[in-house]
Amino acid sequence: FGIDFLVMQDILNTDHASKVEEHDQYNVIIAKQIMGGEAMQVSLVQGADFVLTFQERDNDFFDDVMRAIRNNVLKIRTRQSDYLFSVLLNGLITGYMSVAAAISDGLEELESALLADTGDRDIGVQMQELRRDYMQLKRTVLPLKEQYSRLFRSDSSLLHRVNRPFFNDVNDHLQFVLQTIEICRETLSSLVDLYISNNDLRMNDIMKRLTIVSTIFIPLTFLVGVWGMNYKWMPELEWQYGYLFAWIVMAIIGIIVYLYFRKKKWY
Repeated sequence: FGIDFLVMQDILNTDHASKVEEHDQYNVIIAKQIMGGEAMQVSLVQGADFVLTFQERDNDFFDDVMRAIRNNVLKIRTRQSDYLFSVLLNGLITGYMSVAAAISDGLEELESALLADTGDRDIGVQMQELRRDYMQLKRTVLPLKEQYSRLFRSDSSLLHRVNRPFFNDVNDHLQFVLQTIEICRETLSSLVDLYISNNDLRMNDIMKRLTIVSTIFIPLTFLVGVWGMNYKWMPELEWQYGYLFAWIVMAIIGIIVYLYFRKKKWY
């Protein structure tokens, strides 16, 4: 098929970044399939009368396209190669749209949970999982942004005018994914701030409760310290009701301090 050696090297390198290249005799797109949270490389090569696909692992990602070719849906077998190229591209971008929608829905659920402040400890783990999926999608789609636009607007003889609307549709889907990624970025940033803020508020609430308990016991500790000095001439030491009196005094002081905090709405 006359594929350049360097292009073949890029196809064989499964860690290669996403890219779009225009050559004299063919166009190349190297991207990622995202299935089940895993990114696998896929490469598309479109020539004048052929389209080649290379996948990192065998899967059913393009099965719908294969069925369309076998059944000659929309006369796909008699159209130019760039039409099939656009169909494969559309399947790839549609997969990105599904992943972006799943991330967006997950972030909305997290936002509701954080606003409700349920105290669920798994929220942090879920946020990290969504952030990982977001970064994976961003690394895959972002490099295609400008490169696909250049291919779409080029005067390549491999892209026929009659099939331009299909590439335009693919471009619209790509722009939708990019917009969703940007929204997810802002939402994720806001949720991280909200998560940290909730943790700070929860910690402040715990510290406030501990401070109130400590404050209640400070005067009681003072009284116990005074009565525990064991001086010989302390009048309360030999008083018959001294022990009961001490308990009553400490209980009254504790209740007064507690009621004072309740009145101030500190507790």
